Amino acid sequence: MTAVAIPVFSSVNEQWALETAAWRLVSDLRLAQQIAVTGGIDTRIDFRWAANDYRMFLPFEKSMVKLPSGVSYALNNFPVTGGVHKLSFTTLGAPSRGGTVGFKTRNGSRIYVIITPATARIRVSPTPPDP
Repeated sequence: MTAVAIPVFSSVNEQWALETAAWRLVSDLRLAQQIAVTGGIDTRIDFRWAANDYRMFLPFEKSMVKLPSGVSYALNNFPVTGGVHKLSFTTLGAPSRGGTVGFKTRNGSRIYVIITPATARIRVSPTPPDP
């Protein structure tokens, strides 16, 4: 029975970590967007693929968020500057551009955080958006 339970528990744990990473990013993106609007200053998030983290540059604070253990980037189509994918929000709350950040686990599960350019909608999806 243990031989069956351990792989199932591991898979459930990885799925939980994957969804946690996605929803944490959604929360941080919305925070950066809201601070840009209310603070009247652009905000930025740098996605560091090799470091498996992202950095938030807010008006009075810089913070780094490490992806959960077992979760890594699968996709990021925001512009790269200096080896780092960058997304910013203007004082109107508009993203610098639309795009997708994908996360994956070691067992191949994936989840995507999608930012729509025109409406600035931020959502989570189990499938990537159409190209």
